[in-house]
Amino acid sequence: MRQTTSILCQIFTIILISNSVFAQNNFSLQLSNNTNYAKYGESFSVKGNAGAPYFVYHFSTDFMPAPPPMVEDANLGNPMVVDTSFQVAAEETVLVNKQGLYYIQSDTTTKDGKGFIGVAENFPKYKKMKNLYPTMVYISTQNEMMSFIQGERPRLAFENFWLNVAGSPDNAKRLIKVYFERVTEANIKFTDYKEGWKTDRGIIYIIFGSPDTISNIDGGIRWSYNSNLNHGQVEFDFLEEDNQFTGTHYELKRSYDYKRIWFDTVKKWRNGTLQ
Repeated sequence: MRQTTSILCQIFTIILISNSVFAQNNFSLQLSNNTNYAKYGESFSVKGNAGAPYFVYHFSTDFMPAPPPMVEDANLGNPMVVDTSFQVAAEETVLVNKQGLYYIQSDTTTKDGKGFIGVAENFPKYKKMKNLYPTMVYISTQNEMMSFIQGERPRLAFENFWLNVAGSPDNAKRLIKVYFERVTEANIKFTDYKEGWKTDRGIIYIIFGSPDTISNIDGGIRWSYNSNLNHGQVEFDFLEEDNQFTGTHYELKRSYDYKRIWFDTVKKWRNGTLQ
């Protein structure tokens, strides 16, 4: 018990000290699908020094979806919680039996390590309702989200939502197809320490679609959309940030100026006119 407590204290200390020196990684991760995520029931292994111990931490944190682009203070979220820690040897096969963030270190006195996310079995293309509901947070009211998640008949609430916004069954099918294809694409393209649909690029991709042009800017990339709802060209800048768990991470340069274009585009989703 004392050893486990000591390990947990170490990892929290490592996370909170932002000016710690990063050591050079001396190992790599092998995932079943060669991505930065592993589905529930798949496995991973550490490629490193034979006989050396590697320390694995699992965070049960359910990371929050990205807030709308006009919300400038976007750093609030759930606290990081380690619920499991254990040691593995190089080449040892480890079963992914939990969803959430896995973080592996060879030296717990530094911030250096590698991570990946454990995801649902039907990731990246969600099929189960319990996975579909949360992704609708970007176009739904709080009451609607509660009806999806806690209502007595969530599937009916889901169907009624799309019928109400679409105005007809055919248009509802079209909108559902567009929305959840974008969710799937966001999961494939942008997943890092959390599911792609929850990331800054994910939220913009789902609501606005694929950008018309992508260009490099100082410190990141720019997504440009041509004339939209008489707003003229709209640009979103994503800056590269170092992420302790999964390397490079892109964060949206947020601005209150996005408020009008955001609400106007969400309105197109909610009145069934989005193309």
